[in-house]
Amino acid sequence: MSIDVTDPQTAAALAATTAPAEVRGPDGRVLGRFVPAKPPAPDEPLVPWDPTITREELDRRLAEPGLTIDEVRERLGWKK
Repeated sequence: MSIDVTDPQTAAALAATTAPAEVRGPDGRVLGRFVPAKPPAPDEPLVPWDPTITREELDRRLAEPGLTIDEVRERLGWKK
């Protein structure tokens, strides 16, 4: 579920938030918790354990057909 923030001041305050924060209503009651989206660090690789993998390679792999759970079990030598 998403909630559109239409008040410019509220949107600006949320956009400037860099850490999780409580969101309170006009009466001071806690409405929820806001966790800002974390942009990826520009120098952080997409796949930390293999920094040579590019976005194009990830997209190519995602486009390939996957395996069913039965195929995985068979490859691992598991019995049903």
